Amino acid sequence: METLNIDQIEELLPRYCSGEATIEECRMMEKWIGQSEDNYRIVKQIYAIDQVMGTTRMELKVNTEKALASVNRKMSKERPQVAWFTWVQRVAAILFLPLLITLAIQNFTPRTEIARMIEIKTNPGMTTTVDLPDGSKVYLNSESSLTYPSVFSEDERNVQLKGEAFFEVQKDPEHRFVVSAPNHTQIEVLGTSFNVEAFERDSFISTTLVEGKVRFAYQKNQQLATVVMKPGQKLMYNTTSSQVKLIRTSGETETAWKDGKIVFLATPLPEALRMLEKRFNVSFVLSNDRLRTEAFIGSFSHQRLERILEIFKISSNIKWRYLDTQNTTNEKTQIEIY
Repeated sequence: METLNIDQIEELLPRYCSGEATIEECRMMEKWIGQSEDNYRIVKQIYAIDQVMGTTRMELKVNTEKALASVNRKMSKERPQVAWFTWVQRVAAILFLPLLITLAIQNFTPRTEIARMIEIKTNPGMTTTVDLPDGSKVYLNSESSLTYPSVFSEDERNVQLKGEAFFEVQKDPEHRFVVSAPNHTQIEVLGTSFNVEAFERDSFISTTLVEGKVRFAYQKNQQLATVVMKPGQKLMYNTTSSQVKLIRTSGETETAWKDGKIVFLATPLPEALRMLEKRFNVSFVLSNDRLRTEAFIGSFSHQRLERILEIFKISSNIKWRYLDTQNTTNEKTQIEIY
């Protein structure tokens, strides 16, 4: 049986509600009604209007003179106002009914929205929050970009990340959530909270799982390999060697940035400097290899960069200074740690 279009529905619906439809037309309408609750509500509304107004489908060929004579006779009776109002009411209802059907169908019939791609970027030193179409929330860190469709597909929820982001994914077992990252890596989610750091300029990609379950997929020897992570784990993937390492972590250090904080928990100096680079949009030059083994503990929120570096200086006897550079293409301030 063919699928009804809007024009056919507009033609059949008044006859169906008034009981004038053929058996085949009734079958077609009943099939259409059973397709959705919205269709049922449309028919119910039209039927109620037909009953209240006392209207039936009018034939296209109406004898105008007889109609006018009938109106004149009714107007000459004892209560002409009532008769005239009733006639106008019925004519208006008949003229209004097709319009009402069209509007009802347009309002209740689901429309297929064409998805458009949306890209959100953050400037150096800035963060932002993104609400996805499914209700998931993404915290986007400095110098990062997130690309996603305005409407997710029926099969899966797929987003693309370059940089760092913290995801709070709405649970939906029937539609997997996939984060595509550089170097042919993917993080598949069913409903969870996790952090991803995947800058194109870096030689590693990391994922920190706070709660839930994720599957990290990557290419190894030109074949797909996967690692299922548990809460409290941080995965480090070396994009050069394709090696994967799992580390136990509370996740506080990796995710504090989304709350505007910097947290060091026995954090090695090179990693601490990376966190400061993202926060303050600067570039560090570590010229003393001995300092690479230094680790730091502390929490910072509103402190200036100079204040944090002075604390480093006091606690670990490091020295720092601003560097003068002749390279005008480098917009970031360079700081030497020695």
